[in-house]
Formats: sequence, C-alpha cells, structure tokens
Amino acid sequence: MSTAGGIMPLWRPDGKELYFLNPAGAMMAAQVTATGSTLEPGEPVELFHTRIYGGGVDSQQARQYDVAPDGRFLINSVVDDASAPITLLQNWNPDAKQRRSR
Repeated sequence: MSTAGGIMPLWRPDGKELYFLNPAGAMMAAQVTATGSTLEPGEPVELFHTRIYGGGVDSQQARQYDVAPDGRFLINSVVDDASAPITLLQNWNPDAKQRRSR
C-alpha cells in the first residue's frame, strides 16, 4: 500500500480504505478496491499530520490511533511541554454540600 514506508495500518470500518502512518508521522490513506478475490490498492494520500509520540518511525509501540465507525479519528497525541499542569480532585462529592444545607 505504501510507496515510502509506513507503520500501524488500520482498515476503515467499511473496509474500503487502509490508514497508516508514514515515516514523517502523517496519517495516510489508500483506497482499496476488491474485484473478486483480488485487492487493488490506490495511490496513498496524506490526510493530515499527527503528533503521535514516536511519529511514524517507532514501530515498537502499540498503535496510537483508532477510527470510529463514523470515520472520525481518535489519536493519542503528544502534549506541549508549555501546557498547564493537570489538577486532580480526589474524593469530590458535589452532593455533600447540598445535604449539609438542608
């Protein structure tokens, strides 16, 4: 399917296209046509650049994306280092305040 290499292949839910990451980390798609028992791949096209950890060259990690039945992508992206810290609330109970005020 790929003309320049790729990893983490995944079929589109309807089986008419194959997605994969190219070595630069871009999401690629190649249409596939089935004629009898023969599969004919189309020319791969770049859909968008991803920010997946390891880009498109780290084949040792598990696939870092999935495709929903409606065709939308779910991608595990690298977070910017400059982003705000995560605040974790533990033992939060919003109903407790309502019970005390009654």
